[in-house]
Amino acid sequence: MTTSPSVGKWTWFTPVMHVLDPLRQKQMRRSLKLLSTQFPLLPTTRVLDVACGTGTLLKALLPYGCEVTATEPTGPMFRHVQRRFPGVRAYQEPAHAMRSVPDKSQDLSIVSATLHGLPPEYRQQVYRELTRVTRGAVAVLDYHRNSSPLIALIELAEGGDYFRFMRNADRELRSAFPSVKTTRCGDVESLYLCRVAP
Repeated sequence: MTTSPSVGKWTWFTPVMHVLDPLRQKQMRRSLKLLSTQFPLLPTTRVLDVACGTGTLLKALLPYGCEVTATEPTGPMFRHVQRRFPGVRAYQEPAHAMRSVPDKSQDLSIVSATLHGLPPEYRQQVYRELTRVTRGAVAVLDYHRNSSPLIALIELAEGGDYFRFMRNADRELRSAFPSVKTTRCGDVESLYLCRVAP
């Protein structure tokens, strides 16, 4: 089994995430509005924010009143989320081993701007874990192939698998989930709604 990618670089990247957070809020609200037309975001909906970072998605989710749980492996980001969102159940756990999240306990799991930064073999483990904890659908919010040069530069500095993931995201997700609906939402992001059961 592949171990979790080093959280060291994410610890280093935490200040950058703080800067990007307000810049990403408008796109996040737009993406959630689109998602809500395909999957109900209701007060009774149990939503898991996987690798929540500094809480960009959590902030955008709050107006929907969903029952939200979050996971984040990086210590500084996790502690920031605990302080920023004291009412949210949060666990410091990696996306491939969310041991505190019971089987099929989530109606919807959301992975936002994360998968492109992970190695391909690790993403496969994450998909299996998402299938374990989710009973409805997995929403992947990530960049599409026509993203801006600035994003490409940031991702190059991050050293993830951005360029390969952008080329293969749709095919890769279709190999991991029974059903995938892909919708562009804005200039840089796509929504992949992956059903965990046919």
